[in-house]
Amino acid sequence: MFDQTVNFVTHTNGRGYWSTVSGCVKIDRVRIAYLDDELDFGELRAYFDPREWNTDTDGLIYTDPTWIESFRNCMATLGFSESALQDIDYSEAGMQGSNYVSMDVGGDFVRECEALHRFVINRQAVNS
Repeated sequence: MFDQTVNFVTHTNGRGYWSTVSGCVKIDRVRIAYLDDELDFGELRAYFDPREWNTDTDGLIYTDPTWIESFRNCMATLGFSESALQDIDYSEAGMQGSNYVSMDVGGDFVRECEALHRFVINRQAVNS
C-alpha cells in the first residue's frame, strides 16, 4: 500500500467553503487509507501537523481550490503522470480529519502507486 514520508509545502487561498485562511500547510506523509477490491477507487490522506493547521480555528482545507492544485503539484515530484494527478480530488466533508485532508483517488492514480512506491521507498520526497 502507498505510504510515503514527504516534505511538501502546500498553499491555501482561503476561498474554500470551510476556511478563509490563506497560508502554507506542510504535509509530512501521504498514504492510501482505503482501496476497493477492484483497485479502481481509494482514499488518499495527506497528513499535516495540527499545531500548524488547526481545523478548529483555521477550518477544513477541504474545497480550497489552491490547496488541491498545490498538492497535485507536490505529488508530481514523486513522478505521477498528469492523468494520475487529475485522478485526485477531495472526498466528502465528513471524511476530513483533524490532522489530514481526505481525497478520493481513481484507477489511474492507483495503477501508478505501486511502481512509484517501490521507486521512492526509503527516500523522502521534497518540494521545498
